[in-house]
Amino acid sequence: MNIKIKKILGISALVFFVLASGACKRKNEAKERIQAEREKWEASLPDSLKAVERQTDSIKAELQALNNCFEAMVHTFEYVDNPREVEGYYIAGAWKGIYPLKKTGLVGRITKNEKLELIAALAGGAHFDRLRVEANGQTAETSVVRHDQALNYRMEGLNTVCFSDSAATSCARLIAENNGSDIKIIYLERDRQTGALSYPKQDQSIMMSTWNLYEVASRISRDERMIPMLAKKGAIISQKIESLKK
Repeated sequence: MNIKIKKILGISALVFFVLASGACKRKNEAKERIQAEREKWEASLPDSLKAVERQTDSIKAELQALNNCFEAMVHTFEYVDNPREVEGYYIAGAWKGIYPLKKTGLVGRITKNEKLELIAALAGGAHFDRLRVEANGQTAETSVVRHDQALNYRMEGLNTVCFSDSAATSCARLIAENNGSDIKIIYLERDRQTGALSYPKQDQSIMMSTWNLYEVASRISRDERMIPMLAKKGAIISQKIESLKK
């Protein structure tokens, strides 16, 4: 082996040693960083548990206030449990006398499962499968509900349709937010206007009350779902804290 080859081998060995040392150092640094982050996370667990407990207390207090609000509001509504309906619903007492609708109009009701439904009717033999609400330059439209004799049914010159998705909720919100304004309800059949209604101020006020009750009911439902989720999260954190003590 000549001197030149020995020098090359020596340099290669040195380079390998330097690279190996660097890799080993980086690996150790990564382990130390991960360990430090884990220790930091473990030290933060008691604070995380306290945060969950504070959030739980806050939601429970809010839930109590919301339930009180619901009880104060619901006395102007009537609960109807009709065996011909899929589920019971709340409807404003002021609308109870005119519902089911027998002429052109629009009412709202809240199902037992906190779903807002808009029930619209159009008299005179014309048909519709969608609504558009116009108020102060703003518009909102329901989804299309095709004629099926269930949610969209026709009887003796009166077409009645039940709208119950998020689009219907947006229409109710628009009416509630513009209570007291000039609000128009446009009836549409396959994108063609087949009727219109200047929504009466009294009905606007009742729809706003219905919307407000729906909002409270929705928040109650959300909080009731959150409490067991937080309890589960708190239990997991507590178990981890206890395991670290062993």
